[in-house]
Amino acid sequence: MAKMTKSQIVTEISKDTGLTRKNVNAVFDALQGLAKEQLGKKGPGEFTILPGLIKAQVKVKPAIKAGKWFNPFTKREEIRKAKPARRTVRLRALKGLKAVL
Repeated sequence: MAKMTKSQIVTEISKDTGLTRKNVNAVFDALQGLAKEQLGKKGPGEFTILPGLIKAQVKVKPAIKAGKWFNPFTKREEIRKAKPARRTVRLRALKGLKAVL
């Protein structure tokens, strides 16, 4: 079985629920806007995309200073570049998705 395109997903959901394709696309757009709001800088940083299946969490990674460090694999001292603080999104599989696997 090949992976489904967005159009195929929308068609399957519209068949199963009896909604029109336009309504299903509106639900997906609303879900996308809600995720941006919840995972944004002013949001709580956590959002359950599909209840019982997938949860998204924002992880804040601190800034890294430039400097020298000893590489244990090459047995040499190397220079590390500075990196700014950043926010990354992690997706976690919840109980319902783990049961499928």
